[in-house]
Amino acid sequence: MNKLTTVMLAGAAIAGGGTAAGVLRLVAGVAADGLRGAPIAPDDPDPALATPRAAPYRTHVHTADGAELNVLTYPANDPGDSSDVVVFVHGWACNTTYWNPQVNHLLGKRTLIVYDQRGHGESRLGRARPTPRVLAQDLEAVLAAAVPLGRRVVLVGHSLGGITIQAWADQHAGEVNEQVSAVILQSTAAVDILGRHRLFGEHVPAYLKPFEHLTGILFVSTPLLLPDTTAGPRITRHIAMADSARGAQVTFVDQMLRACSPLARGLLGSGMVGFDVRTGTTALTVPTTVIVGAADRLLPPVHSREIAGLLEEVGALHRHVVLDDIGHMLSIEAAAQFNEVLDEVIGLGERKAQVKAAKKATAGSADAPTIGS
Repeated sequence: MNKLTTVMLAGAAIAGGGTAAGVLRLVAGVAADGLRGAPIAPDDPDPALATPRAAPYRTHVHTADGAELNVLTYPANDPGDSSDVVVFVHGWACNTTYWNPQVNHLLGKRTLIVYDQRGHGESRLGRARPTPRVLAQDLEAVLAAAVPLGRRVVLVGHSLGGITIQAWADQHAGEVNEQVSAVILQSTAAVDILGRHRLFGEHVPAYLKPFEHLTGILFVSTPLLLPDTTAGPRITRHIAMADSARGAQVTFVDQMLRACSPLARGLLGSGMVGFDVRTGTTALTVPTTVIVGAADRLLPPVHSREIAGLLEEVGALHRHVVLDDIGHMLSIEAAAQFNEVLDEVIGLGERKAQVKAAKKATAGSADAPTIGS
């Protein structure tokens, strides 16, 4: 019995032996499904995942409850650049390196900001329970501290990062159009993540169905040190990636997830239980692209369809993209395809700014006094 099963069963045992047995069967099934997959094939390093060649400017943003957020800024090569700043918000158990393929793609072309969510990477946890509401306040603190005055942003969020952006929009609905030019919500959800995941497969016996919700809660909220074992990457791939993911990508993701603080992973996982940010989804009244992998087991396409529908109702849906044979770590697994979408969204934001500036200039000339009349 591995350490994960032991700790999760300790929680389940509180509810009785039958519950513990049900949790054991479900957890064992997930592990077995992962181990049935092909071994991780030897692979050359993926250049997209390399540490960016230019060192970022590092700042630390402090919050009212004592959190310290590690913020990295990669400036544009042009010191006079005034284009939109791209702000990346990573997902649960990840860190700033999740965005290496995008930072390497855009490095020097424009100003980029990536930060570690509280308790992740080099950011410290604060005293507040890390719910989406608190993470949204963190994002606001980063925007206030790191985005140059007068600059608009393109917000890009993965998984929990997408939830953070939607929660931020809920808190700042009146400011979205002034501060944000476009948004990308990648592999994310607005509500009910524990009721619609596909971790336990489609053929779970009926008698185990009652235990799925509790097992899901234990899975996300157990503060467990993930062991470095030969089986670990195969289970990571099964949970978070498509079966076809490259070996280098699987290794990178496995190491990133294991590096996450167990306490932070458990606290943020617990903070996601029961959340609902749908009012924030409809507050995103700027062009918003929703993208997901068809093979995402953690937050399957049903979530993205729901978000896209809400955005369509308010006229803010730009595109809804589903990539075949791609899992939850989409912008790593399909970096080239995601970067194409990212480039298109950035261009969309720039065109919107140009139109706005042209309208402002036209209005100004119309109000100007006429000489010689």
